[in-house]
Amino acid sequence: MVRFQLKTVLVAMFIMLVGVGTSFAQGKQDVVMLKPKLALSEVAFAAQMLETIEIRGSEVDAFVDVKKVFSGVLETALKDKKEAKDVVSVEMSIGQAQNLLALLQRAKLTGADAERYKKFVDVVVASAQPDKK
Repeated sequence: MVRFQLKTVLVAMFIMLVGVGTSFAQGKQDVVMLKPKLALSEVAFAAQMLETIEIRGSEVDAFVDVKKVFSGVLETALKDKKEAKDVVSVEMSIGQAQNLLALLQRAKLTGADAERYKKFVDVVVASAQPDKK
């Protein structure tokens, strides 16, 4: 009797694990990617703003993930010898964009940077909107 119950529990756990694994695999396929187009100077501006925020220990992974997006764009631009005014596409998942905006809400800026900050945020948010044709 105990052996039958143990076997039943193991089979049920296996079915649950397969279901969870399938859900994760399907979830990865459904990741929405955003591609806001920004001047390279604006990408550098956002990367610099990230450096001004205080984060909690629970936010380290999100911070590093977002910072990696900007570092990658800046490194590629440097290799390609792009100029500050050149427009680049910053590819990030919707989750990374949400983390970015949440983290940037704590950035320390001067009043002179307020419009630049708002413009940056507006471009990221607009990239998440469906295209209206």
